[in-house]
Amino acid sequence: MFNLVQKLVLACLLLLPLSAQAVVVEAQGQAIIANKDINSAREAAIRDASQQASMQAAVYISSSQVVRDGILEIDNMQISTLGQVSNIEIVDEKVVGNTLFIRIRADVLIDQGCHNGVSNSYTKSIAVTAFPLLKLKQANLGGLGTVSSVFPAQIAQLMNNKQSFVAHNAGRLNLHPQPEFAPTNQLDDGALSSMQQTAGQLNVNYVISGVIRDMSMMDPRTHAEKNFLIDLYNTLDYKSKKHLRNFEIDLFIHDGMTGHLVSQKHYQTAGLWNLDRTIKTGFNTAGFFKQDYGQKVKQLQETILEELQNELICEPFSTMITQVEDRNIWINSGKQQGLKRGDKLTIYRKSTYYSPDMKATSQLTNTKQTLIIDDVQMGSASGHISSAAASFNIRPGDLAIAR
Repeated sequence: MFNLVQKLVLACLLLLPLSAQAVVVEAQGQAIIANKDINSAREAAIRDASQQASMQAAVYISSSQVVRDGILEIDNMQISTLGQVSNIEIVDEKVVGNTLFIRIRADVLIDQGCHNGVSNSYTKSIAVTAFPLLKLKQANLGGLGTVSSVFPAQIAQLMNNKQSFVAHNAGRLNLHPQPEFAPTNQLDDGALSSMQQTAGQLNVNYVISGVIRDMSMMDPRTHAEKNFLIDLYNTLDYKSKKHLRNFEIDLFIHDGMTGHLVSQKHYQTAGLWNLDRTIKTGFNTAGFFKQDYGQKVKQLQETILEELQNELICEPFSTMITQVEDRNIWINSGKQQGLKRGDKLTIYRKSTYYSPDMKATSQLTNTKQTLIIDDVQMGSASGHISSAAASFNIRPGDLAIAR
């Protein structure tokens, strides 16, 4: 029969929050019996067995994620988190010398992470470019002309407060000079080159851009009324829906290495704008945020930030090959991105082909060669593959990708 201390230990373990997938695992733990205190040793042994069980479950689930139909699809399997243990049952307990051994059977729940199987935890670099306004005159009301550069700058600043991301403010670079035709399925090489220069000569993993579709008043008559009495009434009736102002954007995520469009989303909100047409608050100022409209835009930014974080963390990590020498390969990512000795990445050849209208398109081909990292510096790393790189036409400019 368990004593009170044992019950408390098991109760604490049972109260751990549940995650996405559970497996039943048997594991053994051990602890030294100090000063004949069998109860403390039992608690320590249960904790040790629980940790062993969670590690076993993590390996099991990670393996099932990367092996499909007997084929290893992702070869850089990592255990990013330990599982959470519940329903612990002690199936065996014995003392050998001054060591207590306990075997448990338990349910272990593992956060499977991304639905697409991505499991890497490398730091991804991001460039956030301008969000051009489709109809420039709409920014005149309130003097919000800087919105195209300040709005993305805020997103970059907020993303830098999140783990796993380094965001660069490229708000002065407009990837959509004709916003009415955005998005494109792929950014052209010129746009990518300009973006990389603006982002400090860095080859970023992802590029965030957008178009502000609408910043108009829902009722255009609100600030166009020439009758003094009606205008006065509109001013006093400041909570009316006639004071609602739109904020509508399209947001695009492109792969920074290939220019391919990864995803696009549409966002829309509206808030009350009660100021006289002659008052210019500017965008992202104290006066702007005093307006209900400013608060709604701020809330929309927070929603965008959360969705960007959830999406980008589940996207692959890519880095460019900078040098090739026989079986040895160098890449332009290192400790800053979270790479370690022994990490594995898959080598992809990058090529360019041209459509009939001579539009350049990047294409990636999986060489099925695994780069094993041998040495890691702050901003670079080197490793080896099983055969000579020339056998697979691997050259500088190709990519090493962790999915």
